[in-house]
Amino acid sequence: MDIGYCYLCGFFEKSCRCGRGKILLNGAKRVRISKFLSGLLRHYPERFGIKLDRYGFADISEILQIINIDRLTLEAIVALDKKNRFEIVGNKIRARYGHSIDIDYRWSESENVPAILYHGTSPKNVESILRIGLLPMRRREVHLSESIADAIEVGKRHSKNPAILIINAEKMIRDGYEIRKKGKVYTTDFVPRDYLKVISWKMK
Repeated sequence: MDIGYCYLCGFFEKSCRCGRGKILLNGAKRVRISKFLSGLLRHYPERFGIKLDRYGFADISEILQIINIDRLTLEAIVALDKKNRFEIVGNKIRARYGHSIDIDYRWSESENVPAILYHGTSPKNVESILRIGLLPMRRREVHLSESIADAIEVGKRHSKNPAILIINAEKMIRDGYEIRKKGKVYTTDFVPRDYLKVISWKMK
């Protein structure tokens, strides 16, 4: 979907309420830049000479030179990202979650964590998960969702009919495990099998 900015309405998708807004980026280019930005900040900053600080922040000026857009357009991408993947602080930007590179990811936006969280995955992974728990695999953290709908959306990246797991986050925290809030996603190092069960599992 196209994104733009209006001095009255702020950032918007498709069109603004007053009709005076300006489109900054068409939908196709928005998707391409968002995906590239995710990869750049999560997985391969060194390929483009980008240096991240301890917490994964990069200088916005360096990022803008690589993706060839202006700051307002970058701010629109970040503000309108439905997955809250990015964060801008001053002249720095970072990916909130999803890293495979070595950064300090042990931060949280809030100590308030829902009692129950969810995880969507391919049905072929269920037996292994029930045996050894949820592992971060190629990333630094396990990603958990606040709703079944969000878990289904994530799971559909791996299967048309994803398996949905329910995680007893309240008990995990009570037992000393750390769960962190990052945008719309909750993350943790590992979910032991004793804290999860399958609520939907269709092998197709």
